[in-house]
Amino acid sequence: AHAGRPERSHRTRKKFVPVVVMAEEGEGSLPRSSVVKLINQNLPPGLKMGNDVKDMILEACNEFIQAVSGEASEISDKEGKTTITPEHVVKALEALEFDAYLPAVNEVWEEEKKLDAEQREVKKTKKKAAANAMSAEEALALQTKMFAEAKARYAAGDAGGPGP
Repeated sequence: AHAGRPERSHRTRKKFVPVVVMAEEGEGSLPRSSVVKLINQNLPPGLKMGNDVKDMILEACNEFIQAVSGEASEISDKEGKTTITPEHVVKALEALEFDAYLPAVNEVWEEEKKLDAEQREVKKTKKKAAANAMSAEEALALQTKMFAEAKARYAAGDAGGPGP
């Protein structure tokens, strides 16, 4: 448990999961202002919500994250891994019986995989271009040579462009 924070239990149908109560914003807690902003953006027009209800929602969000990350950590540990992967989060959601979230989680995960692949490809392309790129000195030497060749062609009466 975290020092100075009381621990409560969160009971699922399958097992007992300890959950740290997030009484105030800090390490391991969602920023209150961000959660309140999301709440306000999703309320129907003309409907208001009291601060005590917003605080309850914030606490529920923090407990949800604690439960899922704790379960994902256990799954990761059982597999001998030191990093929690998206697969571990999906397995945690299944283990905690939050199956309703799986379609949305898997959709976002697929989008992230595509973005990661695109970013890797861009990096690879930039790396290849940098490896094939000329230095400033090489570019200047090539330009000087091309100007000299063009000048010689012009002087010879052949302004058609570089030869074969």
